Amino acid sequence: MRLGNSIGNLLCVFIWSWACALGISGCLPKNDSQQPLTIATSSLPAGVVNQAYSASVSGSGGTPPYTWAVSPALPASISLNGSTGAITGTPGAEGTSSHTFSIIDSSSPPQVVQKALTLTIKPVPAALSITTASLPDGFVGQSYSQPVIATGGTIPLSWSISAGTLPLILNLNQSTGVISGTPTVAGTSSFTVRVADSGGQEDTQALSIRINPPSPPTITTTSLPGGTVGLAYSEDLTATGGTGTLAWSLSGGSLPANLSISSTGIISGTPTNTGTANFTVRVTDSLAQSDTQTLSIAISSALTITTTSPLPNAEVAKAYSKTLARSGGISPFTWSVTPALPAGLDLEAPTGKISGSPDNGTAGTYSLTFKVQDSSATPQTATKVLSLTVIP
Repeated sequence: MRLGNSIGNLLCVFIWSWACALGISGCLPKNDSQQPLTIATSSLPAGVVNQAYSASVSGSGGTPPYTWAVSPALPASISLNGSTGAITGTPGAEGTSSHTFSIIDSSSPPQVVQKALTLTIKPVPAALSITTASLPDGFVGQSYSQPVIATGGTIPLSWSISAGTLPLILNLNQSTGVISGTPTVAGTSSFTVRVADSGGQEDTQALSIRINPPSPPTITTTSLPGGTVGLAYSEDLTATGGTGTLAWSLSGGSLPANLSISSTGIISGTPTNTGTANFTVRVTDSLAQSDTQTLSIAISSALTITTTSPLPNAEVAKAYSKTLARSGGISPFTWSVTPALPAGLDLEAPTGKISGSPDNGTAGTYSLTFKVQDSSATPQTATKVLSLTVIP
């Protein structure tokens, strides 16, 4: 009796599956006391050629147990378990295919639901290989961060140390392969890095990292520009190396009056006296390592053009020479004039010398504005109007 009922149920399932496949109306019975039969699986994971594949489709609602079917057939060597919905096998070729999965419940008459899913079989990935052959040195007290690189394999990758140890305080990120940290002890550490992919491949690489003693700071500023009485002065001192925050101080001599040095290495202020100040600065890092540098700053008076007006007369077609004078400022200087000198005369920008022979037709008196600029930290300029007469 039970055998007959089982055969009848299977026959019923077959008939209803065939009816739904042909689109015959009425194959889905209405039963308000049941949850609707549903295929819960929304996508299938990708597989890899020649690697074991395992996935499953699942359903809910209706009346369990369920029976599963698929059309068209899955790729060669992959099969669907009609009772559990398990999809297993070892695909032999890459490609992407679409399949319609059917779930049939045990109600009477049975419910049938279908859903289209795509299955992708990827090619065999390239061999997993660590390409990093060496790692750069580090320094005690200085941040270290270097990646170990691998090619091939199937992501995600997983990194680990399979032998030896990293330098103290350094760590290997298991997801990214980055070795980072701030080493505290000098020396060389040897270790083996292992990488494994999600497809079962792995590779190892023997590496080492040398941690050098801390690098002391070195002052790179070797000279400072001059300043001018009454004008604001500000210059940064610079250094390379060192560990942690660098602190600056004056270790000898004295700065120009009214100038000071900050802990960050800025010499600033508004000088009040002329003259040259000689001094020594010191920079110290967080490990008490230091360096010193002897420097000087020349403070001059304000830049002024001292040549008086009028300039000596020039004569047409005869050689002329006059050098403009100035006081104060920081050399070198640059001279200019507006409007231009009479034709035949030129002004030498570095020296302020006027020379040449006035051309015919240039006779007359000219009002000229001369300008000189110095090389102070904040360049200053001076201007003066001078007259020049060219006589026939």
